[in-house]
Amino acid sequence: MTLNDILHSAQGGQAVANLGAQFGLAPADAEKAVQAMIPAFSAALQQIVSNPAAIAGILKELASGDHAASYAPGQAPAPGAAGGDALGRIFGSPQAVETVVQHVSQVSGVSPDIVRSMLPAVASILIGGLAHAMASLGLSGVLSQLADAMSAPGAAGQAAAPAPGSSGGVFGSLISMFGGGHATANPETAALAAGFATLSAMFVSGVQVAQAHQAAVSGIAQSFTQPPPGTGV
Repeated sequence: MTLNDILHSAQGGQAVANLGAQFGLAPADAEKAVQAMIPAFSAALQQIVSNPAAIAGILKELASGDHAASYAPGQAPAPGAAGGDALGRIFGSPQAVETVVQHVSQVSGVSPDIVRSMLPAVASILIGGLAHAMASLGLSGVLSQLADAMSAPGAAGQAAAPAPGSSGGVFGSLISMFGGGHATANPETAALAAGFATLSAMFVSGVQVAQAHQAAVSGIAQSFTQPPPGTGV
């Protein structure tokens, strides 16, 4: 499952049409807007995967249940503060969000004001959909465990500097955090790492984009910044 799959399955398959109605866009224009947004969300989430210190906020959003209504069948309520929180967690700063706004507007032809208003709603739908997908695989508990562990005092710093002898990267960080030792992880740690791998595999955009568009998104991704551990967004 990809982010594109999640968005188009949301709200009983009517999410894009509902977004168009909510923001005054024709269905084709709403589709253009979300197709331009998804690669940016994907780039940001994939960057977070490579930065263990930034994972805690995303896991909190996923485990909170605050975005379930955004994904559920029917016309979703306005995401309110939850949508803005999710957007901030994903892109890291208002400046990065504004860069995405301008890029999406340029690619889709939708006005920056509308794109700016849509982004929190799309962020909430995607977070709700990712949580729903994990729940459908019986992995809701993994999200909660990871969120709790990454939110513990000092956890993000420990993940950022895995213990010597771990496998390195995010999975090495998880193993060192959860007591896997220098060799193979214990079964509980292995289950958490496997659950995280399942989640991160869903961060692929699933959108075919022109080479120039992809190059622009890759460039924009360099502007994404994450707040220091423990400071919020």
